[in-house]
Amino acid sequence: MGRYAFIKDEMLVHVPVCTHASPERILIVGGSETLVSETDKYSFSREVERVDGAEGLFGLPGQSYDVVILAQDGVLSDKSVVDAAISLLDEKGILSAPMSHLVSAKDAAIGEMETLSESFAIVMPYRYERDDICDGALVSSYMVLASRFYHPVADINLQRADLTDGYRYFGSDVAIASFQLPAFIVDDYLGIVKR
Repeated sequence: MGRYAFIKDEMLVHVPVCTHASPERILIVGGSETLVSETDKYSFSREVERVDGAEGLFGLPGQSYDVVILAQDGVLSDKSVVDAAISLLDEKGILSAPMSHLVSAKDAAIGEMETLSESFAIVMPYRYERDDICDGALVSSYMVLASRFYHPVADINLQRADLTDGYRYFGSDVAIASFQLPAFIVDDYLGIVKR
């Protein structure tokens, strides 16, 4: 794990949690225990469950969650995993996950968003910074928020995003700005990104 791994953890958790009006049931798939500790910053979450990997999704039939966080890189390329995660969301559920890079892995990113578009009214990529493996610099990577009802910019809970203690990176300005994409990316993904 890099020195700035907390950025990825905060963006995976807090973007969907601050978008959903009442995120009482949260499922975290993969990732580390630090993702669970990020949800501990909120007192309203009634239940936070974590399974070690994507295979854990298949052991949860009949469950319903407000937010599902797929924390493993590359998991969006497995349609059976995505379908299992979607089946666990309630009617206003939100999914967040790391996705392929919008510039260097365009075909994979398009495929991931098209898969999500089959089940969600809103599918929006967003940026976060991660450690570069070679020199330790911060480089942009991408996540996706898929929602059946809530919009991550229009519906952000500003009080929750700005008045919750313990953030090291996240805040409402960062959350809103993370969804702003350069014009050439907007052009490349026209009709694929669902806003």
